[in-house]
Amino acid sequence: MRRVLPLLLAALPLCAQGAALGARVQAVIPMGDLRDLTNGQTGVGAGVFVEIPIGDAFRLRPTVGGQFYPKKTSASVSGAEVTVSSVDFMLDALWFPGESTDQGPYLVGGVGGQMWRVSPSGGTATSHTRLGVSGGIGYQFTSHLGLEARAFWSPIEPSLTATGLSLGGVVWF
Repeated sequence: MRRVLPLLLAALPLCAQGAALGARVQAVIPMGDLRDLTNGQTGVGAGVFVEIPIGDAFRLRPTVGGQFYPKKTSASVSGAEVTVSSVDFMLDALWFPGESTDQGPYLVGGVGGQMWRVSPSGGTATSHTRLGVSGGIGYQFTSHLGLEARAFWSPIEPSLTATGLSLGGVVWF
């Protein structure tokens, strides 16, 4: 958090140019290799962002966030309990096809770096920084409240890929 606070403070001058600070909280449903690793345990995610208007229908959203899957007996690591987490540095792009960017549906896509950490109980934790991508749809109910559904993909190791779905709320300050 000590590193995030200076970034947010540095972004405050953007507010004068129409940028907005915000936060996202989400439930994360693992699929594929990540589902096997976490034994299907639902995770949580959160992030903070600065949303910058680019033209009438586009927004850029640099985001700092993370995901966390609680300790669960793994189906793929011979019965060991495993905790999986990530720290994410993403750049999202939003496109509002309607006439308003304060209310209505939008498409969202993101790309950036994700630092994954896999921690088996009684074993050695591993960390890998990899490319992550996501995409989905959102709906902005008011100028301060929205909902997003996304799919994500990121390789953790050559034999382990993180894929899944997330559903969460977005708040603009």
